Amino acid sequence: MCFNGGLVMDENELEKALNECKKTAKVGYKIATAQEKNLNRTLRSAQKEVQSTINDFNSSPCYAPETSELLDRQLRDIKDSLSNLSFVFREDLQNLHDNLSKFSITLFGRTMAGKSTLMEILTEGDGTSIGKGAQRTTRDVRKYNWNGMEITDVPGIGAFEGEEDENIAFEAAKMADLILFLITDDAPQIAEAECFSKIVNLGKPIICIINVKAAIAENKSIKLAIRDINKRFDMERLNKIRNQFLLFADQFGQTWSHVPFVYVHLKSAYLAQCTEDQERKIAYYEISKIEYLKRKIVEQVRMRGEFYRIKTFIDVISNPTLESIESLLEQSQLNIIQGRTVLEKKRQLENWMISFESDGKSQIRSLITKIKSELNGEIASFAEDHFDDKNADKAWNALLKSRRIEVRCQELLNSLEEKCNNKIKEISREITRELKFSATFSGDKSLKMDKILDGKKIWNWSTLTIGGGLSIAAGIAYFVGAASAGPIGWAALIVSAIGIVGSVFFKSRDEKEREARIKLENNLKTNVSKMCKTLKSKMEENLELLVNIKIKDLLKAMDKINSVVVQLADTQKKLAWELNPHLMELNSRILEEAIKLIGADGLQYHILSVARIPGNVSMIKLNDGTVFPKEQIEELHKLMSERIYFVYNTDNKKILISRVIGKEIDRNLIRIEEKIGVAYVPLKNITQNTKIRVRLAQQFSELLIMNR
Repeated sequence: MCFNGGLVMDENELEKALNECKKTAKVGYKIATAQEKNLNRTLRSAQKEVQSTINDFNSSPCYAPETSELLDRQLRDIKDSLSNLSFVFREDLQNLHDNLSKFSITLFGRTMAGKSTLMEILTEGDGTSIGKGAQRTTRDVRKYNWNGMEITDVPGIGAFEGEEDENIAFEAAKMADLILFLITDDAPQIAEAECFSKIVNLGKPIICIINVKAAIAENKSIKLAIRDINKRFDMERLNKIRNQFLLFADQFGQTWSHVPFVYVHLKSAYLAQCTEDQERKIAYYEISKIEYLKRKIVEQVRMRGEFYRIKTFIDVISNPTLESIESLLEQSQLNIIQGRTVLEKKRQLENWMISFESDGKSQIRSLITKIKSELNGEIASFAEDHFDDKNADKAWNALLKSRRIEVRCQELLNSLEEKCNNKIKEISREITRELKFSATFSGDKSLKMDKILDGKKIWNWSTLTIGGGLSIAAGIAYFVGAASAGPIGWAALIVSAIGIVGSVFFKSRDEKEREARIKLENNLKTNVSKMCKTLKSKMEENLELLVNIKIKDLLKAMDKINSVVVQLADTQKKLAWELNPHLMELNSRILEEAIKLIGADGLQYHILSVARIPGNVSMIKLNDGTVFPKEQIEELHKLMSERIYFVYNTDNKKILISRVIGKEIDRNLIRIEEKIGVAYVPLKNITQNTKIRVRLAQQFSELLIMNR
């Protein structure tokens, strides 16, 4: 029996396996480096195109400061993200190359799950790194050698304020060939499952270790210690815990049934290497089950280590590439939805504007008709009282003021303006609500960008548009004053003159008075007609001004916004599809290497292309009638730890999409707009599995798939 972290096994056999891993690591590095160069050429070209898009828009005649600022920011985010992606490729490949000869294992687990204890066991430590209490104990990445392999211990996951620690841990996981994921035999936690899911999404092979937490004291009798620990090793109980943890997979659209589980009691394994009592040493070591774990790790290296090494190099390129493609497509989809929202609201506002303008003119006509009728009704009586009054014009102005003509006109215009403002607010609120709703599906990907539109920004536009009244009262007063001071004043002077020199014309005074009254009435009617015509014209001008400033300018801004969003969505889709061929090439290469390693060399020549979600599924496109042997499919599944699906090729993208997504959709209802690169697919019950199949369909079709 060996208690020093070694194994009862053929060391030469493990050494031979590790040497083979070194060879395949070189193959993986060669594949990844070649594709990294191709990707970097695409990324450099994409950055230039993004900059050209920025320049074109900023110099266009439809430049809008508010929208251009947002466009510029988002496009620069894309450009910076692409630049960062290129840097990540180089840095990650260099880090892997620096450790080309080492098979890398990373130990994952929540704080206090027993990670440090396991490392002490494997490295024969003195226990100084084992945590006391609930504090986070592994704050830095630490590396150890065990049986010719490098084991990396990372900060614990799921700790309070441990986001930085988790980032460090996942960065280390990217470089690993194999993950040891440690949980305990108490209730599985969702935080652990979320981290587990992220590791699966990296495409990493995992051994899940359940650390049985049974108390053991060094001074306790060996028989009692064995009895207590064996009770905790009840396989029915442990398998139930395992199944509880596996159920979390459904929430992430994954299947974890292929993941091997190992049950150990780390405390007794650690005590075995610390005690001098040979009997206790042997007993503790046996009940700990640590030997089985060590053998399981070595078994994985011997059986699949060659593939794991190739996979690490390929996935360090394909993972960020896939994330970038899907982030660009998600942002493009979001921008398309938002653009449509704005366009629909613009159409609603246009229709409302036509009705509002017509209704406003009708209200103006009605008010002017009423004013005219009221004033005409006053003329006869006014002429009777003022036909020979030198101050008839002042009296007429006083009458006009008493009828509140200016105030009534202003009140109507204020009412129309308020109605206009309320409509703009309503449109703004609807846009805010719908934009928030449209953004709910946006994922957290590597190219995370702010959406170009938000309701708050549009609300600010509407606030600026609404701000400040249309000061038309002064204009109305001017026209009312000018009208009354002109013809009315002239008429009054004529009446006065008639009264003074009337005897010259040999007419009776009554006749002269009658003529004066008639003339004054006619002049007043003319005056009222001209004044009302002027009022109507002025109010309609103000209505037109209201429509132009408050509605038409907003409609123009919404047009520009939509144009910007469509342009951005097109740019994002184009960049995604320029990256996609490189991803598909990496997918094919990893399948090719897997096929060789299972001894089925030649099968790869039947593969047309491969779409892949690392750690979840690989879908192989074949010519109609081609069939893969079931035995090789099962071996590929075990080696890659991914579901293996197949789809038959067709030039008809509707049929291809329906085949990939499955029978739950009616291909006759799929609508494809090739010009904008979008496929509208009727998706009713969108499960996690459906989402994964949609992602695969996008890779094959190079179409952005949107739900109808």
